[in-house]
Order: sequence, then C-alpha cells, then structure tokens
Amino acid sequence: MPVRWAQESSDRRDDPVSGARIIQLTSAAAISNNIYGEQPYTSPDGKRIIIARCQDFCWDEEGSLLVHELDRLRITMVVRKARGVRGVCNAAWSGLVYYWTPERKLMQLSLMTLEQKEVYAEEDPSAALPVGGGGSSVSPDQRYLIWMTPRLKGVGAPVFQIVRLDLKKKRREVIFEHPEICNPHLQFNPVHGRQILVQNNVGTRMNKDGSLQDYRTTRCKLFAIDADGRNLRYVPAGPPVTRGITGHECFVADTGKVLFSAGWVQHSDYDWRHDPLHPRGNLFTARPGDRKPALFDAPQHRFNHVCASRCGRYFVADSHTGVGLFENGRCKPVSLVVGNLETGKFRTLVEDTEGTGGGNQCTHTHPYLTADNRYVIYNADPHGIPQVFAARLPAGFLASLG
Repeated sequence: MPVRWAQESSDRRDDPVSGARIIQLTSAAAISNNIYGEQPYTSPDGKRIIIARCQDFCWDEEGSLLVHELDRLRITMVVRKARGVRGVCNAAWSGLVYYWTPERKLMQLSLMTLEQKEVYAEEDPSAALPVGGGGSSVSPDQRYLIWMTPRLKGVGAPVFQIVRLDLKKKRREVIFEHPEICNPHLQFNPVHGRQILVQNNVGTRMNKDGSLQDYRTTRCKLFAIDADGRNLRYVPAGPPVTRGITGHECFVADTGKVLFSAGWVQHSDYDWRHDPLHPRGNLFTARPGDRKPALFDAPQHRFNHVCASRCGRYFVADSHTGVGLFENGRCKPVSLVVGNLETGKFRTLVEDTEGTGGGNQCTHTHPYLTADNRYVIYNADPHGIPQVFAARLPAGFLASLG
C-alpha cells in the first residue's frame, strides 16, 4: 500500500539573532508534540522525526503517531491509535520507535522504512504498562525496554519499580526498586547501553493508595545503575553540591558524562537568580561517582530542558534570560541556546520560541538536535494549540562555537 504523504509545514521567519530559519512542521487543530528531548526521536541520518498527536494531552489514553521528513517537509500518519502517546519510547537517534497498542501489543516502528512489527504481547491483563512522562527507554541493541511502575502491596510498599522487558526472551522482570523515583526519566546510555540514568525526586513518595505526595524538585538528584539494576552510583547533582536539579538531564554520547541543569532561586516572578553555590550558571556535566560537577559558564542564562548532540560535542537548551519570568507585566520569551561542551562557547539560536512553558507538558519546548546537527526540533504554542517546530541551523553556526 503506497504511503500517503501530506503537507502541514510552513516557513515562519528567520530568527533576528542567529538567522536560523524557523519552520512550523505541524498545523492540525490538535496537539502535536515532539515527545521528549532527552532521547531524540530521529532517524540516524537526521532526516526523519516522529511526532505524537492527540486532542487532550493530559487525559487522552490514545493518540496518533506521524513521521515528518525534514528535507522534503512532508508528513505521514503511520499509527492511527497508539496507547498513551506519552509512553512512546526509543533508543536515542536509532530511528526505531516503540509504542503500545490498545490491545497491549508492543510494536516497533522504523522511521527509515515506515515498516511496523509486533515484538511483544502482554497477555496478563493485570500487568502494568508504561504510563509515559519520561519513564521508558530502549537499549541501543534493541533488546531491552525499561519503564517505571508503582508497587502498592508487599514488603516495603508503596515503592516504585523499574521493570525490564527482554524482547528476545519475551520475559519481564523487576530489576530495581526505590521509594523516590516517581518521575525517573529512565535513559539507557545511547551508545553502549551499559548504564541507566535515573532521576531521584528526593522527598516525593507514594501514598498507600498510589497517589503522590507533593511533587518537588528542590532536592532532586541523579544516580546511575548498571543495565541489570545493580551498582548504584550518584551523580554529583543536587544538594549539597548544586541546587536541586530541574529534572532535565541526559547522557553525553559515550563520554561517561551526564548533562543536567540545576534550579535557581526565585525571590519573585521579577527576581530570579542563580544559587550562591554556582553563581556563574546552572548547566553542568559530571560522571557517576565524581565528587563535583563541571560548570558550563553562562551566567546570563537559566537553562531548563537540555539535550546533548549525538556526537557529544554540543548541547541545546531552552533558557530564561534576564532577572525574572516577568518583565513589564508580561512573561518573557523562552529562548533556545546551542553550546559547545568542549570550548565553552554558546550562541542563541532562537530568540523567542513563542512557547509558554506552562503546566501542561505539551507547552514545554523539549528541544533536541537531530542526528546530523542540522535542525533543532522543539514545541511551541504561539496560537494556543501546541505544534512542533524546527529551527534550521545557519551555515557556519556550529563552526563559530569551535
């Protein structure tokens, strides 16, 4: 059956600071989302990305999946009904994406060929499936899928579990438990898969009925475990080394390092400052087991969502600049910044994403670099309905950071 392609994209503008071409990739009267930035959802050549679409991001249990081809600016719907569009997962830049059907079948979708195949069927109706929200990851060899699920009964309950599904043996097992990993952002190292990165929301636990206590990031930390759930090592992120992290982090290629952003002091909506622990910025890299992290010096930026490039040299992050969220009674624009982790140089790529960054996750930018470093993909909602955008890096932009 031939693939039906459509045109939804349109050029919006050239960024006044960088000259980047801003392209709106989606335009339907429905929420379109790039899924998440920490584990980029692109083909290995960077030409295709996957987009999730639904009517109500907070409450819809089903949605559709689309593939966009960046060099031809065309889009096709590949899945009409996926279970929980926030539960779509992959191994970063692999081009192989996984989703659950309403019938509890796990499907693999190739961004390169658009072919799909069933790789697992969950026959136990009581077995918990991923709930989304940054809780799933796939190993780069495509053998294992991990996700978080709560356990409400038994010794030590209530507690959160990390479940590992072996796609070769068709077997699932619990490999790790912890009471404070309600939003774990689970990530296999995207190159070798020997480590799993886990976000530790210190102070946030489950009640006996499965509900959460007050969610907080003020004491949020990070740790890594081996792929089998053993050998926990903390990353020097969060108290007492930095302010509690923002909850946004990722591996930096195969360097062994983790990239993360720490929070900042908010005296008021008009007065935001870096923590005295790190007055020169809030973006860091560190390895599990290090005594302290390395600061990326950028005092004028308050970085939030972060993503490292596939090569591990660059990062992209959204930023709140200036001294507060508000200026002259209005929310200030959220920008996108690209930096070189080796040289310490950085530049603004998008001065104003036109994204609100509100409580609903689909209004967050969640930026990521495509595998070829030609585009930054991000979300924005300039007209109320969140859509997916691409910023095409100008010629010489990355070279200027060398």
